[in-house]
This record gives sequence, structure tokens and C-alpha cells, in this order.
Amino acid sequence: MDVSRANPEKIPWLPSSLLEGATREPCPRCGRLSLTPWILRRDQERHVWRRWVCIECQFTEERQEDESG
Repeated sequence: MDVSRANPEKIPWLPSSLLEGATREPCPRCGRLSLTPWILRRDQERHVWRRWVCIECQFTEERQEDESG
């Protein structure tokens, strides 16, 4: 099955293009080099998390960030 054709319409609040110089990684869902860091948040224990989003298939994942930086 072609994942790129199985995706729903674009979600308006997710980024649709990469910023120049942005970090990119392969997306675990579609395999394209379009997974990029997006927003930061803190949970109730005050840990910092960053949401990563694929600009191609709109897959999202959260990763804990190092707070020393």
C-alpha cells in the first residue's frame, strides 16, 4: 500500500514545509527525510518534550528533550 496516497487531507495546524536549515530525519511511517522538530511543552513533572512532525505524511511523535541546553 502506498502510504502517501492513503493519508487524509492536510491538518491545518501542522507545518507544511521545512524551514531552511531545519533538522530533518527519516519518518518512521513514510520513510521520507521530512521529520522535523516542531513545538516544545512541559508535562506535569516539568519534563521538556518536543513534538516532531513529518511534513509529508503528518506523523507526529514526542521525544523528551535534554533540559541542560
